[in-house]
Amino acid sequence: MLHVTNGDAAVTQLRSAELPGQFLPWRDVLHEGPVPADLPLPELSRLRAEFIASCGWGRADDTLRQFQARDAALQASAQEDEVLLWLESDLHDQLQLCQVLDWYHDQSPKPRRLSLIAADRGANDERFRGIETPTKAQRIRILCETRTQITRDQLKLGAKAWAAFRKPEPTALDVLRREGTPPLPDLGPAIQRLFEELPAPGSGLSRTERAALAAVAEGARAPAEIFVGVHTKEERPFMGDWSFWRVLARLASGARPLLELASGARPRFPPEVPAAAAFGNQRFRLTPAGRDALAAQLDAVKTNGIDRWLGGTHLTEAGKVWRWDGASGTLVKPQSGAR
Repeated sequence: MLHVTNGDAAVTQLRSAELPGQFLPWRDVLHEGPVPADLPLPELSRLRAEFIASCGWGRADDTLRQFQARDAALQASAQEDEVLLWLESDLHDQLQLCQVLDWYHDQSPKPRRLSLIAADRGANDERFRGIETPTKAQRIRILCETRTQITRDQLKLGAKAWAAFRKPEPTALDVLRREGTPPLPDLGPAIQRLFEELPAPGSGLSRTERAALAAVAEGARAPAEIFVGVHTKEERPFMGDWSFWRVLARLASGARPLLELASGARPRFPPEVPAAAAFGNQRFRLTPAGRDALAAQLDAVKTNGIDRWLGGTHLTEAGKVWRWDGASGTLVKPQSGAR
């Protein structure tokens, strides 16, 4: 038996419940950085390791070895009696789910049984904050009994969504969202949450960027305070603190930064900051540009540029910048010749 989880914290909780089998944490943060099409798993794993290293989250060679071991465990899982996917409803986990389903969709032979556990729901379908939160071992064992066998329709939809996520334009993924995803009911909301990370018309801010600026405007100052202010407003929290520090760094950079330190010094972010306390003790405030962006009187993309990936879509100031109109719930195509 092989248990696939969204990270190492979940593995610790599952082991505490003394579940039989081996454990495989899926450590990749797929809503961050490039996930382009037309790369088989070994090459994609190498690219993802390089991206993670560029963020300072680990050494490229160490991360690649971890991914290669993960990929080998997937290959070997064809011999397992059962593979259990302990994945939640949020964007982070739904992208991991799609990648895993895509891999099994194309494999022959497969494990004798592929199972899915909605890991942020209890036995009576009540929602809780996932298995990485402090949870009694008995509750995990009960939750394990709620697993369902993955269907052909779920494998097919997962593979289709994974391919759409990796395309250079997000239109195919949007078609999926609008058509609905009944075999994987949590996937549709996750796709929309991904689109909400696109710049908004007018302000050029993603949902997370806007929420961070709003938290500062409401009085949050320390990085942890800003993170909590954003995290608690998420219907399905998906972003870890290290990913969020990248958002703060983005807001505090560019020709006209939207955030600055109250001290006037240049903000420093992990892994540049050698000690956690040095980072945590910084205090942020809005700049005039930040206040204007929050009021949609300044376009952050046009002012400070952009260079980000959402799956296979590369958002660059000199290229195509897709946007998300939250008011209408629609994608906005890049304007010809516009940044």
